[in-house]
Amino acid sequence: MGSFTINRFNGIEKYEISEAKIYAVKKQENEIMLWLEVETEQEPIQSLPDTVDCKMNPSGEVTVYMDNLKLENFGEQEFIISKGYDEDSNDLAVRIYYFEHQEVNNNVLKMKYNGNGIFHINWTGITRDISYYDGSKPDTTIEVNGEFIFEEFKEWL
Repeated sequence: MGSFTINRFNGIEKYEISEAKIYAVKKQENEIMLWLEVETEQEPIQSLPDTVDCKMNPSGEVTVYMDNLKLENFGEQEFIISKGYDEDSNDLAVRIYYFEHQEVNNNVLKMKYNGNGIFHINWTGITRDISYYDGSKPDTTIEVNGEFIFEEFKEWL
């Protein structure tokens, strides 16, 4: 299905994706809200000494807005989301959860529609370190790469 990689100051944590879904809602005419949710397996593929005993695993969400959504014409698209916190909605538009919810900034979301409700997703972004919230460690880069399922895809053909 794919992987969720956390590139931290002291090395790399890597997890297998356990569930990856896409949802869409028509908010109003010419405004479609598309959001992605990703969950990971409890056991890491690769862990680091400072978090291995915590038994935590990451999850994430990304929300993007589109003028329209026609899957037969979707092809490959790229979205740039510079800020994880959306001032207009007063909510996190892009976030991960590890010990707590935290925003992810400088996001690049690449989506390729493969047909039958399957998208290949590559999402990268930057957040504060997942274990040190005081800013004492360098920022952390995340990368999610894998297949996401859009179960209600027939409504958007």
